[in-house]
Amino acid sequence: MDGIMNWLDRLVDGSLVAGGVFLIIGIVGGLLLLVSLVLDGIFDAFDFGDGPLSLTTIAAFAAIFGFTAFASVGAGMSTSIAAVLGALAGLIGAAAAWWLSRFIRSAESNTSVSGDELVGSIGAVVLAIPENGLGEVAVTRHGERISLAASADTAIARGTAVRVVQTITSTSVRVEPAASAPPADAPPTTP
Repeated sequence: MDGIMNWLDRLVDGSLVAGGVFLIIGIVGGLLLLVSLVLDGIFDAFDFGDGPLSLTTIAAFAAIFGFTAFASVGAGMSTSIAAVLGALAGLIGAAAAWWLSRFIRSAESNTSVSGDELVGSIGAVVLAIPENGLGEVAVTRHGERISLAASADTAIARGTAVRVVQTITSTSVRVEPAASAPPADAPPTTP
């Protein structure tokens, strides 16, 4: 009987209702966080960029605020103390989510190469290029090996060092033998 009276007292003073509201806020925030991470880009219209007001950061705040405040009310704290603790935990969690999302976005590789950057690059023939036909060359740009279809005016054997003279498309180039460049697999020379 004590449990029922305690529950009725908490319902009357509002802490049970506040706990339910906090729980709903936490669940909605958690669902939004999950959706924003799994379906990245679906809410871009509602997103304010990668700053502190991004959907991920706001959702992390709401989830952590709601669950922390709900747990605090369940532990017997007053609604106002639970809300303050939830807000502090939510701010810390949102800051961590913001930092983590910025860290992940900065770690993403952007090694796209424009056609103008390829002209003059030295590479090696991977698949022999027949006269006025197509072969394949490998060029290293930004530390990443790029394989491209290649054509040349003369036949060029596999392993020959070549220089890119023209970009035909984003995946094909015209090359010529690189007269002064060492073969691609030659060991470096020291003066």
